[in-house]
Amino acid sequence: MVAFALLPILSSAALQSGKVQVGKVSGTVTIIDAKAQRKPLANGATFQEGSLVETGVNSTAELVFSNGASVVLTPNTLLQLRTFRQVPSAGITDPYRQIEKDPSPSVTELEVPRGKIIGEVRKLNALSTFTVKTPAGLVRIRGTVFTIEYRVGPDGIGRIVVDCVRGSVETTVFSSNAGPVTVEPGMQASSAVASAALIDILTKTSAAAPGAPQPPALSAATLAVLSNPIQIMVYPIPAEDMAAIAALLGANSTLNVEVATTINSMAQTMPTRAQMFPNGPGGAPDKRYVKVITDSQVTETVVKGKTGGPIGPTTTTTGGSSSLDETLKKITDNVDRTVEQKQSNPTPTGI
Repeated sequence: MVAFALLPILSSAALQSGKVQVGKVSGTVTIIDAKAQRKPLANGATFQEGSLVETGVNSTAELVFSNGASVVLTPNTLLQLRTFRQVPSAGITDPYRQIEKDPSPSVTELEVPRGKIIGEVRKLNALSTFTVKTPAGLVRIRGTVFTIEYRVGPDGIGRIVVDCVRGSVETTVFSSNAGPVTVEPGMQASSAVASAALIDILTKTSAAAPGAPQPPALSAATLAVLSNPIQIMVYPIPAEDMAAIAALLGANSTLNVEVATTINSMAQTMPTRAQMFPNGPGGAPDKRYVKVITDSQVTETVVKGKTGGPIGPTTTTTGGSSSLDETLKKITDNVDRTVEQKQSNPTPTGI
C-alpha cells in the first residue's frame, strides 16, 4: 500500500539530472565539462550529464551512478555521459555504492568513442533504460556485469567487443542489417567495421579528380574486411579476458571483493582464445565454440560517393533508438498508465 501511495507523486515528478560519484581513480584522469574546461578528476568528485572523462596511459577511473550502476574506465579510454536522468526517490542514498537496485525510473546514455569500460548495473527499474554507444554500434544493458570496447587499429578498422559476464546484453552493429544480437551470460560478441577515418579515405578516393593526389593505398587485409560481408562472432568469453576483468575490478573498483573473486572462478572454466581461434585472429574459428552471424557489407555506398555509409543510422530499435525527449515521454506515459491502473484497482494484490 505504501508503494501505491507513492505512485501519484512519482507520476508528477519530473525526471531530473542524476549524479555520478568518482569511486576510485589511479594515474592521470581528466574530466571535461560541458564548457570544454579540463581538470584532473579526483576521488570523491561528483558531476552530472554532459561531461567527458578521459583516462591516460596506465590510468583508470571508477564512476558510480545515483541509480546504483558503476563503470570502470580502463587505460586510454574516453567516455561521455550524454544523458543521465532519473525520477527523484528516497532510495537515492549517499554514497551511491550502497544502492542495491535502481531506486526509480532512469535514463542512462553513455558514449565510448574509444577505449574499454567494465560495467556493473544493478537490477534496473522496469521503466529504466541503460545504453552505451560506440562509433561501431550500440549496446543495451539490463542488470548485469559487462564490458564494451571499441578501438581502431593501424589498418583503419574499428573493432567492437562486447562481453556479458552475467545478466542480459543486446548489441547492434551499425554497419550490419543483422539486427540486435543477444549476448548471453558468459559470452562475447565481436565485429570489425570501417572506422570514420577509413570512411573519410574511401570518400576522398571516390571523389578525387583524375590526376589529383591519391590517399594512401589500403592494405590487403583492410580491403579484405571491406569487401567481405560483415561478421558478428559470438563465442564464450576467453579465459584470459575473464581473468583480466576480475583483476581490473579487484584492483580498480570499490565493488565487493566477492564480485572479482566470482569472475576469476568463472575464468577457470572458460576455453582459451587459442582453443576457439586455433588459426590465429584472422583464421577460421573452431565451430564448436564460435557462432558467426553474417550480413552484407554496407561500405560500397561510401565508395560510390553516396549518402548513408557504414556508420549507419543514429537511431536503432534497441533501447537507444528514440531521441531523449521520446524516451523521457515513454517513461512518463508508462508511469501515468501504472497510476491509472492502481487507482482503478486499489487492492494489495496489484502492488
